Amino acid sequence: MRKAIEKHIKENIKEYFIFALILIIGLFIGTLILNNSGTAQREEISNFLNGFNTQIKDGSRVEYTSMLFEILKKDILQVALITFLSVSIIGVPAIYLIIGYKGFSLGYTISAISVTFGAGKGLLFCLSLMFLSKIIEIPAIFFISISGIKMYKTIIKDKSRENIKYAIRKYISNLLIALIMFAISALIETYISSNLFLSIIKYF
Repeated sequence: MRKAIEKHIKENIKEYFIFALILIIGLFIGTLILNNSGTAQREEISNFLNGFNTQIKDGSRVEYTSMLFEILKKDILQVALITFLSVSIIGVPAIYLIIGYKGFSLGYTISAISVTFGAGKGLLFCLSLMFLSKIIEIPAIFFISISGIKMYKTIIKDKSRENIKYAIRKYISNLLIALIMFAISALIETYISSNLFLSIIKYF
């Protein structure tokens, strides 16, 4: 699996750079929008996060099974959407929009946490809750998105039956790798990130 991923990255380094740039732009826009949002909206976000903080401190249990199920369901829906878009005429622009929205959501979330808890504690919160899982989840999204775009371009270039079969087989192989990456990310977020968060929440 490692060799397949390394080969894929080397062959598509330009596309990975473009995706990373789109993600960063989305992150910047999300941060900018939150920072320029109205006082009422900021207070609503702060009240929600502080309420969640209080709930955890009061001893509310973390339902790991439910959390894992919800994360996996979100990931499967995300992969299904990218797979569907890969074989559609609007696929490439739509996948770019998905990457941009992912960056926007991260930027908005990080800014909301920083506004609520302050820059230092907010950064610690984000690192404990998101960092470990996102360094696997985001590359997995890039990997499957680029694989989908390549499959679409390969099929458009040569619509022979053998070429279509080859493109689909290669995409399915990459899809399985991506699903493994998503599963690892979900396990980390459920059992490692959540416990790191619980360990530091008492200091907030």
